[in-house]
Amino acid sequence: MCFDVKRLFLALDIPGAVKDALLGFQPGPGAGLRPVSREGLHLTLCFIGVADIEQVHRAIRLLRPREFSLQIRGLGRYGHAKGGVLWAGVEPCKGLLALQRRLSVALSQADIPVDTKRFRPHITLARYKAGVSKCRIERFLQQSDRLVLDPVRIHHFLLFSSDTRPEGAVYRIERRYPLIGNGRNRPI
Repeated sequence: MCFDVKRLFLALDIPGAVKDALLGFQPGPGAGLRPVSREGLHLTLCFIGVADIEQVHRAIRLLRPREFSLQIRGLGRYGHAKGGVLWAGVEPCKGLLALQRRLSVALSQADIPVDTKRFRPHITLARYKAGVSKCRIERFLQQSDRLVLDPVRIHHFLLFSSDTRPEGAVYRIERRYPLIGNGRNRPI
């Protein structure tokens, strides 16, 4: 049996127009601060870690979650002494929470370990290291009330692999899973 083992996660891709709008809220690069590339903008549903792609596919392929709409609103940060992330908020709607929960359960039942941290939907816009200027972070957070995007209809979720490099992670779509409502029901 051949195994295709990679560092994996399940995520929602963000439409191009939404990515463009989010880029307008990103802080510029600077000492200790690294914006996420346009291609890297996504909403992580489940971080899996190193696993076999086919095993993950078998665990989730029969799920039939429904389409839903996302509301992107506000800015925030998660941080600790070594650094953190600056993010765009995503309201935790019923469809999003149900999808994330069903994926986590299906993976766990297939003995595929998943990150067990509480799910807090967000789109990472930048990463920062300890010592980054507090003024830069405050300027970013002061824009929070300005970020209210039109609802975004979600038609599929993706299985990504990631390759961590010094200049940042490189993501590759491994599988695409349509949600019920768009006429298709199998991975592309």
